Amino acid sequence: MEKMQRNRIIVMSIMSYYARQIFDETKGYEFRKSPLKDQDLAKRIYEITDFICEDYPKHREWYFHKQLPRIFTPNGEILFARADDDTTILAMACLKKDEEEKKICTLYVSDQCRGQHLGTRMVEASIDFLETTKPLITLADYKLPMFQPIIDKYGWELTEVVEGLYNDKAKELCFNGTLTKQANMNEQGVYLVKKIKDNNSNT
Repeated sequence: MEKMQRNRIIVMSIMSYYARQIFDETKGYEFRKSPLKDQDLAKRIYEITDFICEDYPKHREWYFHKQLPRIFTPNGEILFARADDDTTILAMACLKKDEEEKKICTLYVSDQCRGQHLGTRMVEASIDFLETTKPLITLADYKLPMFQPIIDKYGWELTEVVEGLYNDKAKELCFNGTLTKQANMNEQGVYLVKKIKDNNSNT
């Protein structure tokens, strides 16, 4: 698929969809809470991450029953990116902000936009909402090479490694925080946890 031109891609909040808030080189990004008028939009944003269910079996349930309701409070947000002249969803981020944690729950950029710094733009917009440059974020260990440039850019620290958290195929790497309280710290200061069961939500 043809690569999208960077200057034609806009990043906005699902709650400011009709306000067309643009995150550009000047960080002209604004959050405006208003009713979600386009129910189909929420579904289309989810659809680009449906494959995540392979790693996170309860991803769909979490998105529609936890994350979507959360955006109608000060504690949640969903960001998405699309071409200026198209309705195709190119990237998305699900965010959680409360007294316990500030977390990027989901972050995805479509293949056609890789290498165009859209991931960085999504992270910077997420940082604006979460009000921290060190949000909690977790990922399957085999995805580390894909995220390494962003991890290095912001100096995120690996703080916990969990086996069996969401599935038995991969270890979950936690940056800037921990997901569990059942851990042993290794010599590098990283908490190691084995076989945590029945915790298949993205929180």
